[in-house]
Amino acid sequence: MRAFSERNLIGQELKPSSFMTRIFIPMNTELRLMVPRDIYFRAQVLCEDVYDLTENRFKLRDLVEMLWEDFIDYVRRKQDIKATYQLLLEYDQGTPNVRLKKYDEKNIEEVPLYPVRKPPVDEVEVFYSKMKRKDALRGEVMLSDIAQVFPNHHFTLERVLEILLIDFIVKYSKGEAQKIVKEFLDDEK
Repeated sequence: MRAFSERNLIGQELKPSSFMTRIFIPMNTELRLMVPRDIYFRAQVLCEDVYDLTENRFKLRDLVEMLWEDFIDYVRRKQDIKATYQLLLEYDQGTPNVRLKKYDEKNIEEVPLYPVRKPPVDEVEVFYSKMKRKDALRGEVMLSDIAQVFPNHHFTLERVLEILLIDFIVKYSKGEAQKIVKEFLDDEK
């Protein structure tokens, strides 16, 4: 079975293992995300603003986790694989993709499903975000479900998280995310 994240949690789950091995499975997993440096900077500033307003620790991983929970809630309510896939494609086409450089390589099998008209991003920030393992596994299962209908899709859990973060920060910088920021602030109080 194909991996839907660098961690390949589905593969780990489906691999035969002993009871003792299962006991020691960590509750969290760490994902490597890559975003344009300016997006990373803006996200850090937002996290500092939330901290200043609420006096509660608010890190970038908290922001990623909140965006992920909101997205998964939408997917659960919608229960429509085709609509979820179309939404991901739309967001993917509208956000910079720092992973695009690999599409220029001749031996890479994975290519975008649409013409790439975005300039590649040169200044990239790589950061690691912890996520509950069950939430990450839920994301891989969702992507596996999408692969049942769209077998050649190019999405991974990391790319979906990058898309959500980039899209949110772009909307936030344009003043289009006031409702979501208010929810962050309400949740943190």
